[in-house]
Amino acid sequence: MSLEEELVDKAISTNFDDLPPEVVMACKKSVVDLIGVAIAGSTTPVAKKLFEVVSQWQGKPESSIFLHNMAIPAHDAVFVNATMARALDFNQYHFSTGTQPPPTMVPVALATAELGGKVNGRDFISAVTIGSEVMCRMRMVPDYCSGLSGWVGDVCGIFGGAITAGKLMGFNSEQMLNALGLAYSQSAGNVQGVRDVGGGATLSLQQGLSARAAMLSATLGKNGLGTSKQFLAAKAGFYEVYYRGIHHDLNRLMDGFGKRYEVMNLAIKPYPSCGYTLCPIDNVLDIVRKNNLTSREIEKIVLRVGQAAYNNVCLPRETKSRPETVGDAMFSIPYTIGSAVFSGEVFLEDFSAEAIKDVQRLKEVDKVECLLDPDIEAEASKLSLRLSLNVAEVSTRDGKNLSQKMLHARGSPEKPMAFEECAQKARRCAQFAGFSAEKMDMLVEHINRLEQLEDVSVILELLK
Repeated sequence: MSLEEELVDKAISTNFDDLPPEVVMACKKSVVDLIGVAIAGSTTPVAKKLFEVVSQWQGKPESSIFLHNMAIPAHDAVFVNATMARALDFNQYHFSTGTQPPPTMVPVALATAELGGKVNGRDFISAVTIGSEVMCRMRMVPDYCSGLSGWVGDVCGIFGGAITAGKLMGFNSEQMLNALGLAYSQSAGNVQGVRDVGGGATLSLQQGLSARAAMLSATLGKNGLGTSKQFLAAKAGFYEVYYRGIHHDLNRLMDGFGKRYEVMNLAIKPYPSCGYTLCPIDNVLDIVRKNNLTSREIEKIVLRVGQAAYNNVCLPRETKSRPETVGDAMFSIPYTIGSAVFSGEVFLEDFSAEAIKDVQRLKEVDKVECLLDPDIEAEASKLSLRLSLNVAEVSTRDGKNLSQKMLHARGSPEKPMAFEECAQKARRCAQFAGFSAEKMDMLVEHINRLEQLEDVSVILELLK
């Protein structure tokens, strides 16, 4: 059996009854978090503009666009919904690789359920879980390569999305191999657009394009169309082409599949900002709350971080302290820490065009200093905690110096949120977007008992 055949066999044969209870709960948390974040994401310029464009394409009414009471071809609906879900970069991410499965898997699963008719919650959970698992595991095959390969996690998301759709369509092995071969032919997503000036919408659009291609691959594969069935391990396969020059171990893909679930390592963001900022925010807020400090009492805050955090969210100092765009603010330790002290928390309201220019808030931002600490870098590398490990030092006007190291942010696999905490985040996201509180409560109730639903279309009905 080839690696591709082994992957397909496991993806098809693993079903709800094979999933441990904690994995089922992890999926429900992913779904409720994603729904809330997508509702909030509908307010963004990229989501609004994309809807304007795609709604003009029309076509066969197969699947719904969230919040618009409009059905269009399934792959186009997925394009809009996945982009909406990623637009605020507030969704779950795989802790060790940074890949973000829910914005692809949940919209693909909902569109497929609507396209094919009645789908129960148990099948929905298994499809979302296995698709997410494949996306995470595919990104784990190469060594740590963030910023080195040029590819983002969405190059793997298309494979997971095709599997999610294929499971709900009842694919046999031949159809699934067809879909995955086609997925390889369309797999894309790079970091350059993010680095370009004005590239703030790139990540969300790339997630949408990947989800759209996943849905299209499944639809074509179902009807007997396919390309290479040796899309992973061959000389011109995915890893040899996409990760040439970067060490990769194909054994990581299937090692412990069905016994050890990478979806248990998905982190839920408590704050709508870059992953490198989450643990520093938690650390400073913890010091402030434990010592009952007010912003007036704080004279200076120093964050000691490793190289990756320093490069991504501390430099250049000018734009991190005086963000020109909301994207600049989201990727800034000085701004997010200053906002945490100013507001007592960090949420979507802190990333408006008005908030990032607020003079009083920026006075708190000016108190924050970032230092590259070689000891933190060494420890973070050793513990594989480049995304989170930091030391916060808070100096007060009356001479106190309060220091604390933190390894894990709230919402991380080591500090997981309960379902109700995820639901509360979703409710706040819905409130931010002006979405009905009553509908949101009903969505939370349905998702909390997702495995008992006879038809997941009740979720889509509430999202129209």
